[in-house]
Amino acid sequence: MSLTSNESTPTLLNDYTFKTDLLTIMSDTAPETNDKLKHHAKAILQEVRSTMTSIYPYGVSTYRLLDAMIDGSEQAGLSTGVHYAAAAILVAYQKGEASNSSASELTKLAHDWFFFLLWPFKKTFRPSYSPQSEFSTPTPQSHASKVIVDTVPAASQNSHFLDLLTRREGDKCAVTGALNTFNAPHPRTHREAQLNGAHILPRSIVQEHPEGNRIAGTIDIIKHFTNLPLSIIDDMSRMIDDPSNGMLLEQTLRYASDCYMCCLDSTDVLDKYKIHWFRSIPSNLEDFTEVQFKDHSQTGIPPPNPMFIVLRSAISHILNLSGASEAIDKQGRVPS
Repeated sequence: MSLTSNESTPTLLNDYTFKTDLLTIMSDTAPETNDKLKHHAKAILQEVRSTMTSIYPYGVSTYRLLDAMIDGSEQAGLSTGVHYAAAAILVAYQKGEASNSSASELTKLAHDWFFFLLWPFKKTFRPSYSPQSEFSTPTPQSHASKVIVDTVPAASQNSHFLDLLTRREGDKCAVTGALNTFNAPHPRTHREAQLNGAHILPRSIVQEHPEGNRIAGTIDIIKHFTNLPLSIIDDMSRMIDDPSNGMLLEQTLRYASDCYMCCLDSTDVLDKYKIHWFRSIPSNLEDFTEVQFKDHSQTGIPPPNPMFIVLRSAISHILNLSGASEAIDKQGRVPS
Protein backbone atom coordinates (compact mmCIF):
# COMPACT_ATOMS: atom_id res chain seq x y z
CA MET A 1 0.00 0.00 0.00
CA SER A 2 1.13 3.57 -0.66
CA LEU A 3 -0.06 7.12 -0.48
CA THR A 4 -0.38 9.18 -3.64
CA SER A 5 0.88 12.76 -3.72
CA ASN A 6 -2.62 14.14 -3.15
CA GLU A 7 -3.31 11.81 -0.25
CA SER A 8 0.02 12.21 1.51
CA THR A 9 -0.79 15.53 3.15
CA PRO A 10 -2.23 16.06 6.64
CA THR A 11 -6.01 15.84 6.90
CA LEU A 12 -6.65 18.33 9.70
CA LEU A 13 -3.32 20.08 10.17
CA ASN A 14 -3.52 21.38 6.58
CA ASP A 15 -6.94 22.97 7.16
CA TYR A 16 -6.58 26.75 6.88
CA THR A 17 -9.07 27.62 9.63
CA PHE A 18 -7.58 25.04 11.97
CA LYS A 19 -4.04 26.33 11.39
CA THR A 20 -5.10 29.94 11.90
CA ASP A 21 -6.87 29.18 15.18
CA LEU A 22 -3.98 27.01 16.35
CA LEU A 23 -1.39 29.75 15.75
CA THR A 24 -3.60 32.26 17.56
CA ILE A 25 -3.76 30.12 20.69
CA MET A 26 -0.07 29.25 20.50
CA SER A 27 0.89 32.93 20.36
CA ASP A 28 0.27 33.15 24.11
CA THR A 29 3.40 31.52 25.53
CA ALA A 30 3.04 32.48 29.20
CA PRO A 31 3.85 29.54 31.55
CA GLU A 32 0.44 29.75 33.21
CA THR A 33 -1.19 29.52 29.78
CA ASN A 34 0.70 26.32 29.07
CA ASP A 35 -0.56 24.78 32.31
CA LYS A 36 -4.17 25.83 31.66
CA LEU A 37 -4.03 24.50 28.11
CA LYS A 38 -2.72 21.16 29.30
CA HIS A 39 -5.47 20.72 31.89
CA HIS A 40 -8.14 21.86 29.42
CA ALA A 41 -6.91 19.41 26.77
CA LYS A 42 -6.80 16.57 29.30
CA ALA A 43 -10.40 17.31 30.31
CA ILE A 44 -11.47 17.28 26.65
CA LEU A 45 -9.87 13.90 26.07
CA GLN A 46 -11.63 12.43 29.07
CA GLU A 47 -14.95 13.85 27.86
CA VAL A 48 -14.79 12.32 24.37
CA ARG A 49 -12.70 9.25 25.20
CA SER A 50 -15.52 6.75 24.80
CA THR A 51 -16.52 8.06 21.35
CA MET A 52 -13.08 8.16 19.71
CA THR A 53 -12.03 5.35 17.41
CA SER A 54 -8.62 3.77 16.92
CA ILE A 55 -6.25 4.62 14.08
CA TYR A 56 -7.25 2.24 11.29
CA PRO A 57 -5.79 -0.21 10.38
CA TYR A 58 -3.04 0.04 12.99
CA GLY A 59 -5.18 -0.33 16.11
CA VAL A 60 -3.55 2.54 18.00
CA SER A 61 -5.94 4.16 20.46
CA THR A 62 -6.70 7.74 19.44
CA TYR A 63 -7.08 8.68 23.10
CA ARG A 64 -3.73 7.13 24.06
CA LEU A 65 -1.90 8.86 21.23
CA LEU A 66 -3.33 12.32 21.91
CA ASP A 67 -2.72 11.95 25.64
CA ALA A 68 0.83 10.70 24.97
CA MET A 69 1.59 13.78 22.86
CA ILE A 70 1.11 15.86 26.02
CA ASP A 71 2.62 13.49 28.57
CA GLY A 72 5.54 12.39 26.39
CA SER A 73 6.49 15.98 25.65
CA GLU A 74 6.31 16.85 29.33
CA GLN A 75 8.41 13.84 30.39
CA ALA A 76 11.07 14.83 27.87
CA GLY A 77 11.10 18.42 29.12
CA LEU A 78 9.78 19.82 25.83
CA SER A 79 7.46 22.58 27.00
CA THR A 80 6.80 23.76 23.43
CA GLY A 81 5.59 20.26 22.63
CA VAL A 82 3.12 20.34 25.52
CA HIS A 83 1.93 23.77 24.38
CA TYR A 84 1.50 22.70 20.76
CA ALA A 85 -0.20 19.38 21.52
CA ALA A 86 -2.65 20.83 24.04
CA ALA A 87 -3.50 23.77 21.76
CA ALA A 88 -4.10 21.48 18.78
CA ILE A 89 -6.39 19.22 20.83
CA LEU A 90 -8.40 22.26 21.98
CA VAL A 91 -8.75 23.67 18.44
CA ALA A 92 -9.76 20.27 17.00
CA TYR A 93 -12.40 19.89 19.69
CA GLN A 94 -13.78 23.39 19.10
CA LYS A 95 -13.81 22.87 15.34
CA GLY A 96 -16.18 19.94 15.73
CA GLU A 97 -18.47 21.42 18.41
CA ALA A 98 -20.88 23.11 15.99
CA SER A 99 -21.58 19.88 14.12
CA ASN A 100 -21.26 17.58 17.13
CA SER A 101 -18.20 16.00 15.51
CA SER A 102 -15.44 16.79 18.01
CA ALA A 103 -14.46 13.13 18.36
CA SER A 104 -14.11 12.87 14.58
CA GLU A 105 -11.89 15.97 14.41
CA LEU A 106 -9.71 14.67 17.23
CA THR A 107 -9.38 11.36 15.41
CA LYS A 108 -8.17 13.23 12.32
CA LEU A 109 -5.62 15.04 14.47
CA ALA A 110 -4.35 11.75 15.87
CA HIS A 111 -4.08 10.33 12.34
CA ASP A 112 -2.00 13.32 11.23
CA TRP A 113 0.41 12.98 14.13
CA PHE A 114 0.68 9.24 13.62
CA PHE A 115 1.39 9.38 9.89
CA PHE A 116 3.36 12.62 9.66
CA LEU A 117 5.30 12.70 12.92
CA LEU A 118 5.60 9.31 14.60
CA TRP A 119 5.81 7.11 11.51
CA PRO A 120 8.69 9.04 9.84
CA PHE A 121 10.70 8.94 13.08
CA LYS A 122 10.06 5.26 13.73
CA LYS A 123 10.69 3.87 10.26
CA THR A 124 13.37 4.30 7.68
CA PHE A 125 11.59 2.69 4.78
CA ARG A 126 12.37 2.09 1.14
CA PRO A 127 10.40 4.23 -1.38
CA SER A 128 8.19 1.22 -2.20
CA TYR A 129 6.38 1.53 1.12
CA SER A 130 4.38 4.30 2.77
CA PRO A 131 1.84 4.17 5.61
CA GLN A 132 -1.84 3.79 4.81
CA SER A 133 -4.51 5.96 6.39
CA GLU A 134 -8.24 5.31 6.49
CA PHE A 135 -8.56 8.70 4.77
CA SER A 136 -6.66 7.50 1.67
CA THR A 137 -7.29 4.89 -1.02
CA PRO A 138 -5.15 1.73 -1.04
CA THR A 139 -2.90 1.27 -4.07
CA PRO A 140 -1.97 -2.35 -4.85
CA GLN A 141 1.71 -3.25 -4.63
CA SER A 142 3.27 -5.81 -6.94
CA HIS A 143 5.72 -6.95 -4.28
CA ALA A 144 6.13 -7.13 -0.54
CA SER A 145 7.10 -3.93 1.27
CA LYS A 146 10.77 -3.75 2.10
CA VAL A 147 11.53 -2.09 5.40
CA ILE A 148 15.00 -1.23 6.62
CA VAL A 149 16.15 0.19 9.92
CA ASP A 150 18.38 3.23 10.09
CA THR A 151 21.37 1.15 11.14
CA VAL A 152 24.38 1.17 8.85
CA PRO A 153 27.81 -0.20 9.82
CA ALA A 154 30.34 2.54 10.45
CA ALA A 155 32.45 1.54 7.47
CA SER A 156 29.47 2.07 5.11
CA GLN A 157 28.22 5.41 6.40
CA ASN A 158 28.72 8.94 5.12
CA SER A 159 32.48 9.13 5.57
CA HIS A 160 32.63 12.81 6.54
CA PHE A 161 29.81 12.47 9.09
CA LEU A 162 31.41 9.39 10.61
CA ASP A 163 34.89 10.92 10.60
CA LEU A 164 33.67 13.96 12.55
CA LEU A 165 31.88 11.81 15.13
CA THR A 166 34.91 9.54 15.49
CA ARG A 167 37.22 12.50 16.05
CA ARG A 168 34.87 14.20 18.48
CA GLU A 169 34.41 11.06 20.60
CA GLY A 170 38.06 9.99 20.38
CA ASP A 171 37.08 6.81 18.48
CA LYS A 172 35.11 5.58 21.52
CA CYS A 173 31.44 4.96 22.21
CA ALA A 174 30.08 8.19 23.68
CA VAL A 175 28.19 6.26 26.38
CA THR A 176 30.30 3.24 27.32
CA GLY A 177 33.74 4.40 26.23
CA ALA A 178 34.18 1.17 24.26
CA LEU A 179 37.12 1.28 21.86
CA ASN A 180 36.62 0.66 18.15
CA THR A 181 37.02 -3.03 17.35
CA PHE A 182 38.25 -2.17 13.86
CA ASN A 183 41.30 -0.48 15.40
CA ALA A 184 42.23 -3.49 17.56
CA PRO A 185 44.23 -4.90 19.21
CA HIS A 186 43.48 -3.05 22.43
CA PRO A 187 44.61 -3.84 25.98
CA ARG A 188 42.51 -6.69 27.40
CA THR A 189 41.30 -4.45 30.22
CA HIS A 190 39.51 -2.17 27.76
CA ARG A 191 35.96 -2.65 26.52
CA GLU A 192 35.76 -2.78 22.73
CA ALA A 193 32.91 -2.97 20.24
CA GLN A 194 31.88 -2.24 16.68
CA LEU A 195 30.99 1.46 16.58
CA ASN A 196 28.25 3.09 14.53
CA GLY A 197 27.51 6.69 13.73
CA ALA A 198 23.93 7.24 14.93
CA HIS A 199 21.65 10.00 13.71
CA ILE A 200 19.61 11.66 16.47
CA LEU A 201 16.98 12.88 14.03
CA PRO A 202 16.68 10.04 11.49
CA ARG A 203 17.20 10.53 7.78
CA SER A 204 13.68 9.17 7.23
CA ILE A 205 12.09 12.49 8.23
CA VAL A 206 13.49 14.07 5.08
CA GLN A 207 13.01 11.10 2.74
CA GLU A 208 9.77 9.97 1.13
CA HIS A 209 8.13 8.22 -1.78
CA PRO A 210 9.11 10.02 -5.03
CA GLU A 211 5.44 10.82 -5.70
CA GLY A 212 4.75 11.82 -2.11
CA ASN A 213 4.40 15.12 -0.34
CA ARG A 214 4.91 14.01 3.26
CA ILE A 215 8.06 15.94 4.12
CA ALA A 216 6.35 19.35 4.15
CA GLY A 217 3.76 18.08 6.65
CA THR A 218 6.40 16.47 8.87
CA ILE A 219 8.65 19.53 8.94
CA ASP A 220 5.69 21.82 9.68
CA ILE A 221 4.73 19.72 12.71
CA ILE A 222 8.33 19.69 13.96
CA LYS A 223 8.52 23.48 13.57
CA HIS A 224 5.56 24.09 15.89
CA PHE A 225 6.31 21.15 18.17
CA THR A 226 9.86 22.29 18.97
CA ASN A 227 10.21 25.96 18.04
CA LEU A 228 13.56 25.12 16.39
CA PRO A 229 15.23 28.09 14.66
CA LEU A 230 14.05 28.62 11.09
CA SER A 231 17.66 28.36 9.94
CA ILE A 232 17.54 24.69 10.98
CA ILE A 233 13.94 24.00 9.90
CA ASP A 234 14.56 25.43 6.42
CA ASP A 235 17.74 23.38 5.96
CA MET A 236 16.81 20.13 7.68
CA SER A 237 18.19 17.94 4.89
CA ARG A 238 21.67 19.38 5.36
CA MET A 239 21.46 19.18 9.15
CA ILE A 240 20.85 15.41 9.05
CA ASP A 241 24.54 14.67 8.45
CA ASP A 242 25.88 17.46 10.66
CA PRO A 243 27.83 16.22 13.72
CA SER A 244 25.36 18.11 15.92
CA ASN A 245 22.85 15.45 14.84
CA GLY A 246 25.04 12.47 15.60
CA MET A 247 26.50 10.19 18.26
CA LEU A 248 29.13 7.45 18.06
CA LEU A 249 27.67 4.38 19.74
CA GLU A 250 28.55 0.73 20.09
CA GLN A 251 26.32 -1.54 18.06
CA THR A 252 24.10 -2.86 20.88
CA LEU A 253 23.30 0.62 22.13
CA ARG A 254 22.79 1.89 18.61
CA TYR A 255 20.23 -0.83 17.91
CA ALA A 256 18.37 -0.07 21.15
CA SER A 257 18.25 3.61 20.23
CA ASP A 258 17.04 2.91 16.68
CA CYS A 259 14.23 0.75 18.07
CA TYR A 260 13.28 3.46 20.60
CA MET A 261 14.00 1.16 23.51
CA CYS A 262 15.90 4.02 25.13
CA CYS A 263 16.53 7.73 24.82
CA LEU A 264 18.56 10.52 26.41
CA ASP A 265 16.85 12.82 28.91
CA SER A 266 18.23 16.27 29.68
CA THR A 267 19.92 17.25 32.94
CA ASP A 268 20.89 20.60 34.44
CA VAL A 269 24.47 20.13 33.20
CA LEU A 270 25.37 21.27 29.69
CA ASP A 271 25.85 18.34 27.26
CA LYS A 272 25.12 15.79 29.99
CA TYR A 273 22.17 13.41 29.70
CA LYS A 274 20.60 10.51 31.57
CA ILE A 275 19.84 7.30 29.72
CA HIS A 276 16.15 6.44 29.96
CA TRP A 277 15.16 2.84 29.19
CA PHE A 278 11.67 1.78 28.11
CA ARG A 279 12.62 -1.92 28.15
CA SER A 280 14.78 -4.10 30.36
CA ILE A 281 18.34 -2.85 30.31
CA PRO A 282 20.75 -5.23 28.51
CA SER A 283 23.04 -6.83 31.07
CA ASN A 284 26.17 -5.44 29.44
CA LEU A 285 24.82 -1.88 29.66
CA GLU A 286 23.49 -1.79 33.23
CA ASP A 287 26.50 0.17 34.54
CA PHE A 288 26.00 3.05 32.11
CA THR A 289 23.35 5.52 33.25
CA GLU A 290 24.47 8.83 31.76
CA VAL A 291 26.57 10.39 29.03
CA GLN A 292 28.68 13.56 28.97
CA PHE A 293 29.54 14.73 25.46
CA LYS A 294 32.96 16.28 24.93
CA ASP A 295 34.98 17.32 21.90
CA HIS A 296 37.99 15.07 22.34
CA SER A 297 39.47 16.41 19.10
CA GLN A 298 39.62 19.91 20.59
CA THR A 299 39.00 21.30 17.11
CA GLY A 300 35.53 22.73 17.64
CA ILE A 301 33.39 19.83 16.43
CA PRO A 302 29.95 20.64 17.89
CA PRO A 303 28.31 18.31 20.43
CA PRO A 304 24.79 16.97 19.83
CA ASN A 305 22.27 19.79 19.57
CA PRO A 306 20.25 19.77 22.85
CA MET A 307 17.06 20.52 20.91
CA PHE A 308 17.61 17.51 18.66
CA ILE A 309 18.06 15.31 21.71
CA VAL A 310 14.98 16.64 23.50
CA LEU A 311 12.91 16.18 20.31
CA ARG A 312 14.16 12.61 19.98
CA SER A 313 13.38 12.05 23.65
CA ALA A 314 9.83 13.38 23.27
CA ILE A 315 9.19 11.16 20.24
CA SER A 316 10.58 8.17 22.15
CA HIS A 317 8.28 8.78 25.11
CA ILE A 318 5.26 9.34 22.85
CA LEU A 319 5.90 6.20 20.81
CA ASN A 320 6.13 4.05 23.92
CA LEU A 321 3.28 5.68 25.88
CA SER A 322 0.84 5.50 22.96
CA GLY A 323 1.61 1.99 21.75
CA ALA A 324 2.44 3.40 18.31
CA SER A 325 5.97 1.99 18.39
CA GLU A 326 4.81 -1.63 18.49
CA ALA A 327 1.98 -0.98 16.03
CA ILE A 328 4.32 0.51 13.42
CA ASP A 329 6.77 -2.35 13.88
CA LYS A 330 4.05 -4.92 13.25
CA GLN A 331 2.86 -3.22 10.07
CA GLY A 332 6.40 -2.86 8.79
CA ARG A 333 7.27 -6.54 8.88
CA VAL A 334 7.72 -8.22 5.54
CA PRO A 335 5.51 -11.34 5.25
CA SER A 336 7.48 -14.58 5.23
